[in-house]
This record gives sequence, C-alpha cells and structure tokens, in this order.
Amino acid sequence: MTGILVLILFLLMVLVGGERGAIAVLVFCGNVLVLAGAILFLAKGYPVFLTVFLASVIISYISLMKQNGKNLKTFSAFMAVTGIMFVLSGMIYLLIWKAQGGGLNEIQSMQEDIMYFYSADIHINMMKIAVSVTILSALGAAIDTALSVTSAVYEVKQHRPELSPKELFASGMQVGKEIIGTTVNTLLFVYLGDSMLLFAYLKKGGYTIETIVNSQFLFQELSVMLFGAIACVLIVPLAAYCVAYKVPDESGLKKSKFPHKN
Repeated sequence: MTGILVLILFLLMVLVGGERGAIAVLVFCGNVLVLAGAILFLAKGYPVFLTVFLASVIISYISLMKQNGKNLKTFSAFMAVTGIMFVLSGMIYLLIWKAQGGGLNEIQSMQEDIMYFYSADIHINMMKIAVSVTILSALGAAIDTALSVTSAVYEVKQHRPELSPKELFASGMQVGKEIIGTTVNTLLFVYLGDSMLLFAYLKKGGYTIETIVNSQFLFQELSVMLFGAIACVLIVPLAAYCVAYKVPDESGLKKSKFPHKN
C-alpha cells in the first residue's frame, strides 16, 4: 500500500506540475537517499553532528538549487537557511541537553517489543540523535518559508524596479506575516495530529495533567514542532534582508551570477 500511495503521489506531481513536478520527484528521491545515507553513517559510528551537518547542507542545496535553479532567489534563501540553522542548532542542543530529552520516552520504554526483543544499547549517543532529529525537522520548514519570502520579493522587484531595498525588505516582511500563521498551523497538525490516539490512551490510563505536561514524550513532540515554528518566524526577516539588499537592477540582473529562471 505504501508503494501505491507513493506512485499516486509521483504521478500527480508530474501531471499537475509538468516538468517542475518531475524535477520535484527527483529532488524528493535525492533527499530520501541523503537521509538514508546519513542513517547508515550513523549506524557505522560516524560522528553524529558532522554527519547531520553534511546531510543538512546537501538537503538544502538539493531542495533549493536543484529544484528551483541557481538564481538570486535560491541563493538568498540558502544563505538565510544556513544562518538561521547555525544559530538555532545551538539553542536546540542547549535546550534538549538541559531537559534530557533524548532516548526512549515513557511510552516507548513500556512497549514489549522494545523491552524483550530489542536492545536499547546501540552505541549511539541518543541525546545527539534527539538534537539531530529536531534540527532536520526544523530545516524543512525553514527552507519552505525562506524560498516563499525570497521568491515574493524577487517578483516584486521585477514588476516594481524603482523600489528601494528598504521598501523591498518591508514587502518581504509583509509576505512573511501572511504565511507565518498557516505555516505554524501546518506544523501543529503534522506533529500532533498523529498523537491523538496516544492522548486518548493516556486519558484512559488515568494519567494526570501534571504527569503528561512533565513527560518526556510530550517534550519530544512539542520541541520538534516549536523549533520548526521558531525557525520559520526567525527566517522571515533574514530571508527578506538577504534578497532585498542583493537584488540587482535590470542591467545588473543579466550579469548576475545567479540569473533568474522561470
């Protein structure tokens, strides 16, 4: 059934998106291969943070440059994503280390297949894995938001070349304000939508609100969602600044190292 759903998705992407849809399929497959390679390297004992850093850079490059072309929009988005994720990675590490949010949570540790059939000692630092999962989750949301802002500002410049960088920046901020709400709601549905059954289980089990709020499993779910939302909010002004103060005029556009591609 999974293969059928994937096939339907790919066919719809090609039929609706045409050539760009076909490129999106290839980009999706490329990102899956990168993630699979990162997992294999982690299983072989390679440094966690170095492996995840390289995977994040490659995923950002593929998602932006290969799918949308090497142009000013994607270059500005790439720079904004790199800057925000560099700062946010430190925040993620400090918070998860302080909260001891790595490893199996209370629900996972009670499952019989983990207790009796699988070994929890896999010789991998679970705290670093938790940090890496949060970083990769925030990366996807940051890439999408950054490209939305830079694309909008670039198109404004093409139709209103007389606008100053300050006005272009204000335009990018306005676009960011419009998409932040829907982006945060999307993240909420993605990360908490599949937890409805879990919360029903906890309710039936008679767990108190205090126990749930202070539980590790809730922190793991919420930290991923909240850091993704924080990345989206922080990247709006940086992406708007990067593209607003680097967009050339019409004469410079033809000489730009990152020409515009439709």
